[in-house]
Amino acid sequence: MNQSDVMQAIQVALEADVPVLLWGEPGVGKTASVNALASSLGWPIETVLASLREPSDFAGLPVVIDGDMRFAPPDWARRLAGADRAICFFDEISTATPSVQKALLRVVHERVVGDLSMGSGVRMIAAANPAEVAAGGWDLSAPLANRFCHLEWPIDARVIAVGLTGSWPAAVQLSIPEDWQDHCGRTAAVISGFLMARPHLVHSRPAEESAAGRAWPSPRSWDALIRVLTVADRAGVSADARLALAAGLVGDGTAVEFAAYERDLDLPDPEKLLADPKSYQRPQRDDQVHAVVAAVVDAALRNITPARWVASLNVMTTIAEQGNVDIAAGGLRRLTPAWPTGAEPPEGLSVFGDILQHIGIIPNAA
Repeated sequence: MNQSDVMQAIQVALEADVPVLLWGEPGVGKTASVNALASSLGWPIETVLASLREPSDFAGLPVVIDGDMRFAPPDWARRLAGADRAICFFDEISTATPSVQKALLRVVHERVVGDLSMGSGVRMIAAANPAEVAAGGWDLSAPLANRFCHLEWPIDARVIAVGLTGSWPAAVQLSIPEDWQDHCGRTAAVISGFLMARPHLVHSRPAEESAAGRAWPSPRSWDALIRVLTVADRAGVSADARLALAAGLVGDGTAVEFAAYERDLDLPDPEKLLADPKSYQRPQRDDQVHAVVAAVVDAALRNITPARWVASLNVMTTIAEQGNVDIAAGGLRRLTPAWPTGAEPPEGLSVFGDILQHIGIIPNAA
């Protein structure tokens, strides 16, 4: 993967509000490129050297104000607070001691430093050298590592040669539609189906400390992957950048396995199923059925009308009639709270039996 792919991946993660951790050898341009990215985006950036910090720099310095104990934030956090968009850059994070890493957990996850909330506009980027080459390096703790999307920084001789003349390349800004969050449901459907088929990968923390300090699958990282892949697909990034983002969140092996599953899934268009519920043909595997249900429900809820609500229930009924009552009932539960005014449940829901009593739908005809 080249540096252009990495820069695309970073921008996707920033838009998806997923912290990024760049791994690479010392002196290969990580810090310079992050600064160039901030400049090209027009975002302010604050660089915090983890090797020079104490836990109180992130947890806040205790002070007494009017008889109350407060935790005062440092200047860099106050400068970032309230920014529309800004980057908080933790350099040399692999030199942070375990106590400092612990203090960083809330900063990275919640953007809170001491008693100060920096606000939702602040994005997190970190850079690290592998522990074996970092000066006084430490493996990242598993909880801190699992908060990041880990990207490998390539050594691009041409980019470095040009950068040494003072011309580090500015990132090409991606065109990301503002409505990308409206499309998360389809990505979630695919990931949900994958995890139905591979339940052991829902949470799989490596036993080795060094491996646990990198990317591994957890409910948190899968949730982040939904946002990241949705942005990546809407922005049209390269296939290499997309795979790097997945590997950076759930690990190399899991990412490759997921990519193969996604490639072979071949989901029907949910809009076509809403237009003709009887056109549904049962896939061979239950995880595929689960993904179809999630995709149809998401499509219906994005633009709910009485007609589309009824059509979505008809799709669930068709799926149930073909032998997947429990999976279709899950879709029915998500659709019930969105019941539009004036919509009447369609006939045929009796296939769900007593489930209708629990979710609040009573069919108008058996």
